[in-house]
Amino acid sequence: MPLESSAIDSYASATDPAERRITIVARQQVSLARVLVGEELLCETFDKALAVSQYLLERAPAWLGPEADG
Repeated sequence: MPLESSAIDSYASATDPAERRITIVARQQVSLARVLVGEELLCETFDKALAVSQYLLERAPAWLGPEADG
């Protein structure tokens, strides 16, 4: 599944800490008619999305740095 990703550090003002965002987008064509009749299952797609989410969450502390610890 091809993924598009982007990351942004935003600052409300010069003295505020960065607000970090990461965006991940994946696109997959799905036939709703085939899903409806059970010919196309989305389990594998959702499993891949879950794996990407878990990967990002596990590595977030390293990307955010020591200031994220609190």
